[in-house]
Amino acid sequence: MRQEVTLKTKIKVMINKQKVVDFRTDFILAVKQLEEKYGVFINLGTITYDSNELRAKMIAKVGEPVVRATKEDFNMGDVVFINHRKVSNTESFEILKINNKSVKVRSRDNNRLLTVSPSLLSK
Repeated sequence: MRQEVTLKTKIKVMINKQKVVDFRTDFILAVKQLEEKYGVFINLGTITYDSNELRAKMIAKVGEPVVRATKEDFNMGDVVFINHRKVSNTESFEILKINNKSVKVRSRDNNRLLTVSPSLLSK
């Protein structure tokens, strides 16, 4: 008597970096309707993943999306504010130096020096 053995192999779809990038793009397109319907801006935070799952924090804020500034939006000597929870929103800063990825600023109130990302600055 001869027994036949059949092997069932599961094709496992693994999550990789490219799939995460594609997921983010598809997510942005998919939530456009929700943004319009509820008058909010939906932001998907940092995505972490392994081969079986991905995780992210989603934030929905009322109003229009905040446009992130780049270093080209500023000049040396400009007076700016820093949008960060640890810095008072009334404290003004002067731009001292513009680097490739950061901007060095000095507080006009107490001369404290900070190096920040241009996306945190506003005029």
